[in-house]
Amino acid sequence: MPELIAFYEDHAGHRDKFEIFAIHDDGVKTFDELDKKLASIKKKYWQGKDLPFPILLDGKKTTHKLYGIRGWPTGLLIDPAGELVGEASVAALEAKLPPLPAAKKWARHRDMQKNVFWSFEPNENTLSEFATTLKRWTGCDVGIDHDAVKTCGLTADGPLPGVLIGSRITLRSIDELMLAPHGLGLAPSTEKEMLLITKRPRTKESPSYLQKLRAKELGERLDGAEGKETKPLEIKAQPLLDTMKLIGREYNLPVALDARAMHTGKLDPQAKVSGYIAPDQLRKSLVKMLEPLGLTVEVRHEAIVVLPTSK
Repeated sequence: MPELIAFYEDHAGHRDKFEIFAIHDDGVKTFDELDKKLASIKKKYWQGKDLPFPILLDGKKTTHKLYGIRGWPTGLLIDPAGELVGEASVAALEAKLPPLPAAKKWARHRDMQKNVFWSFEPNENTLSEFATTLKRWTGCDVGIDHDAVKTCGLTADGPLPGVLIGSRITLRSIDELMLAPHGLGLAPSTEKEMLLITKRPRTKESPSYLQKLRAKELGERLDGAEGKETKPLEIKAQPLLDTMKLIGREYNLPVALDARAMHTGKLDPQAKVSGYIAPDQLRKSLVKMLEPLGLTVEVRHEAIVVLPTSK
């Protein structure tokens, strides 16, 4: 639904070519009930926005029975004559409309949570493979400014220093965790038809709605919330990277290693760590475990990030 909201807003100038209707099943009978049901969903997933298109209630599931709908959500495409064309996705709808510039597509996709488990680490991912991933999730061709990349001490087919593992992370945060520490970012090409991984502008953006919401959630998790149902972990001389993967998996947390510190050699993913991880005191446990390496943890860009301790 967040993607459908953004798609609808992006194509406001093409409203003469399509319309979207959301039809709710018999789970609610009135719009007051619907508003109450959607309040928490709107806050958590829709960036506090209302649906910009009309909502209809199907209290008797008449529409659902008519079109044989068995799962939710289901998208149907109906032509101007009222004939059912078939099921419809955002990508299928977009293919039928005038193309948008790459910058507009990137602005849409960068602040949406994708239902994806992200896994980036330098022994598995090159910068070119990272670009391919971005292409898949933005719908834009993504190129590489080789001169800018070389200036940063990287190559397109070489490893991309940095680690990010977990889910519920927006592309904005992935960009800020994996590219920004190297002085790189995404910008439209001169022709505006594709995105380029190139030199990052110096302007600093404020955190997005979802970044602020996720930072609050992760901060609460680090400081003891929701830790009573999980078991503690005993870490004995294990590589830092393997340890953070284990912690992320056991406690369902997105974890990252600071990309800049890895690139400069201040953070070694294979350095050995030992410690006792208490799920109701995650922050204290992690800080104590990492202290001998001169490292600590912070919540940054929707992840628990391991980075050098500030001097």
